[in-house]
Amino acid sequence: ILKQQYASVKTFIKIESDLLKFIKVKFLVSLFTGIFTGLACLAFGVSFPIFWGLFAFLINFVQMIGSIVTVVMLAVFAFVEIDQPSILLFFILTTTGVQAIFGGVLEPIFMGKSFSINIVTVLVMLMLWGYIWGIPGLIMSIPITVFLKILMEQFSATRVIAKLMSGNQKVT
Repeated sequence: ILKQQYASVKTFIKIESDLLKFIKVKFLVSLFTGIFTGLACLAFGVSFPIFWGLFAFLINFVQMIGSIVTVVMLAVFAFVEIDQPSILLFFILTTTGVQAIFGGVLEPIFMGKSFSINIVTVLVMLMLWGYIWGIPGLIMSIPITVFLKILMEQFSATRVIAKLMSGNQKVT
């Protein structure tokens, strides 16, 4: 009985540790997204660059949807402020690029490496949980996936699925 209780405590500690790691990675990616969004606003002369940087930082916690909302709102705001269509287009491409690089490329890579979860698994789970629960599912997709992977690692019957989710180990 003590061995089972020790295993349960060990599992909960691992889950807590991984969730804290998730929050740290998400915070850093969101921070850099906000900084670079604010810098883009500053470079193109869009008003309130600090506000837009903070807005991008905060809304980036909503997976995928946050990036779209940021780009659309900035495009509408910049449309009023920037007179030249070519500069407006370049600004929109720049902010879209910031969101795509941080949210679409770097975040899945960092999440996958931090939790030893395959990038494809991260993207599939984002789609799955987003489809099932909408925006809350997008926000919670990575923690749920990490939790499920840790639970699956605890049982021999589901260990194969956990190893497939990690993608960096041989499945035996």
